[in-house]
Amino acid sequence: MFYVVLDLGCAECGESSNILGIFTTLEAAKSAQEEYIEKNRLDEYSDHEFFIYKIDQLNKIYHNSFEHLAE
Repeated sequence: MFYVVLDLGCAECGESSNILGIFTTLEAAKSAQEEYIEKNRLDEYSDHEFFIYKIDQLNKIYHNSFEHLAE
């Protein structure tokens, strides 16, 4: 199983989106997300949403992203 961490920024506000990484455990994915938020000084007032997707294989297109949210 793989966990993809996505930072979805705001196009209207000029906040960029970013793939933080692909991890082999949910704990590592959450830790990376927390570290990214802290290092980039993002808080509840910033225009970013974070998602962790659970995927079972690489080199595959996942068409319904909501089915693959880890939490």
